[in-house]
Amino acid sequence: MVEQKKRKKRTPDQMIADLQAEIERVKARAAAKEAKAAPEGKPFMAAVRAIDKAAEAAVEAGNQKMARALEAARAPLSEHLIEMGVRLQPAKRGRKPGPRKQAVA
Repeated sequence: MVEQKKRKKRTPDQMIADLQAEIERVKARAAAKEAKAAPEGKPFMAAVRAIDKAAEAAVEAGNQKMARALEAARAPLSEHLIEMGVRLQPAKRGRKPGPRKQAVA
């Protein structure tokens, strides 16, 4: 015989806490979007992306010294963006090449 799981009903306090947490997540997301769109946010984002691409190229080329130097340069920029409220993706380390699309002749 299959045993049914009993459903737990949330209390009003739990529902309120969940909704307040959701409100905070929405506010944080809006602040991050605003920071990215700000005149000072765009150059920082571009700089971090450029450093990520350069570090990836250095890893692919086998230049670990350069990759470490670029990661060290990324750290202060990342900290500033995080203070502005922007969530960053972690730096990619040596991306694996995926399948390539072949051109149709």
